Amino acid sequence: MKTKKLLYTAILALSFTSCVNDLDVVPLDPTINTADRAYQDAEDYENALAKVYAIWAMSGQDGAGTSDISLGDAGNTTLLRSWFILQTHPTDELKNANNDAWVPNLNYMNWGTAEIEPIEAVYQRCMYIVALANDFLKNLPNAPEEINQESLRAQARFCRALAYYTLMDTFGNPPYITENNYSITPSQIGRTEIFNFIETELKAIIESGALPQRATGNDYGRADQGSAWALLARMYLNAEVYTGTARYADCMNACQEVINLGYGLADQYSALFCGDNGENPDATQEIIFPIMLDGDATQTYANLVSASRPNTVSAAVEEVAGDTKFQFCLNNWGTREGWAGYRGTSDLIRTFEYTDNNNPKASEILDKRGIFRDSNYDDEELSIRIGSTVTGTFHTNGWWVYKWTNLDHNGQPLYDASVASTVAFVSTDFPLLRLGDVYLMYAEAAARTGQKLETAVNYVNQLRARAYQGQGNYTITASWLTANAQVGYEGPTVQFGNILNERCREMYWEGQRRTDLIRFGLFTGNSYLWEWKNGAENGSSTNERYNLYPIPVSDIQANGGLQQNSGY
Repeated sequence: MKTKKLLYTAILALSFTSCVNDLDVVPLDPTINTADRAYQDAEDYENALAKVYAIWAMSGQDGAGTSDISLGDAGNTTLLRSWFILQTHPTDELKNANNDAWVPNLNYMNWGTAEIEPIEAVYQRCMYIVALANDFLKNLPNAPEEINQESLRAQARFCRALAYYTLMDTFGNPPYITENNYSITPSQIGRTEIFNFIETELKAIIESGALPQRATGNDYGRADQGSAWALLARMYLNAEVYTGTARYADCMNACQEVINLGYGLADQYSALFCGDNGENPDATQEIIFPIMLDGDATQTYANLVSASRPNTVSAAVEEVAGDTKFQFCLNNWGTREGWAGYRGTSDLIRTFEYTDNNNPKASEILDKRGIFRDSNYDDEELSIRIGSTVTGTFHTNGWWVYKWTNLDHNGQPLYDASVASTVAFVSTDFPLLRLGDVYLMYAEAAARTGQKLETAVNYVNQLRARAYQGQGNYTITASWLTANAQVGYEGPTVQFGNILNERCREMYWEGQRRTDLIRFGLFTGNSYLWEWKNGAENGSSTNERYNLYPIPVSDIQANGGLQQNSGY
């Protein structure tokens, strides 16, 4: 079986709970490390930093069934999976057919302040990262001499900045606490000030020179200068939403800094989302900052492969022994696990170009980024629209999305088929930041400023050449970038709509759609309707409060100084 070199294969448990208001609690279990026992030698500091990184991927210390936070199902509440749910489920890209109680609220964009696992998980786990990073930074000056304190300090600050960015984007105005202003009831400083803090941190990290330009080899998965610049670019692209002030020129500059570091586009788009994407040089040249997964070393349900892979196969396979079914699934998806919950919407499917756009067929897609299947195992046609219900597992309702797989980039299983029944976890890294996104951020910022349009056109054409594999009339022009264009299949016509559609085609199911739609003013309201928005099959208007998620009531009750987001 395959095992990659992982940054966080060895992690140590600290006593902290997920809520910053509980950081003064001392555990009764003497086997759990508190800060005074955790930081003893050089290895302890490496392990403590590994824990900070690992929170994105892992639910707990002791396997996939354990959790560092007390909240529902451990697998449901991993940070990567929960963040993906918040960023994608309410949008025009995906609907979830699972039967969890919270699923309709996120499918239909009608949640309130009652506890919803993914909302609580993103908030609590991001605040957990902040708490662990703060404690790490406070203890780092006491580290042994052989420790490279500047490098570890910069990495911890990046992880904290990424957590605060995620909180700022999803919740707007989270509590603010660093190693220098510890409080059991931290205050809010406002979304603009959080933005300014993150910007200052990322710039300081870059200017310190403590991080390599690009993390490669055994450092793959660690923060580097490319990660910091790419996160700055993402912040600047959305700065008008976060602060009221547009920063598109700064976005272009940050993108150019990333590009100057020597990243390259993968030749094979699908290789970015395969089980060997962390080892295949074609993929790693494009991946800037991954959330690393490994079927052996990280036992986690954070992956997207199992969530989108059907849990039933053809009758012929179902009727034979379980090992036969597992081997069938292993050969086709690279894993035996399948929950069959995630469905691609017709709005997503029809954003792509087909031989006959009025009669889309997965086999006739021209843009090869659309990795779909439109029939089941018995060759029954799958409906392009999700019909009168959004519950239950896949059968004929909605197309399957095959973007994420645990196969290698040649389509072969990573694991020995003879032990297929044991393959429950995947090795597909999640590229949280990658060059393809940087190219599109640059292009949008260029279009909005009217600057360096030809450079932007070149970047978009490189992505489209890869998508169309050099076939057909795929090239675009500067006028295409700035044009008014219809969003999706039946959406409104908006300025820069072509770029929004291109971002959908390039970045679908990568957790960017909610943020993109908010930036274009299309997420809430009635200007853009998609199937099941606000619980209506053809969509209906939603309140603008849904541009932010509510601060969890549990934290407001623990910290009476916190203010809830408007409208909740």
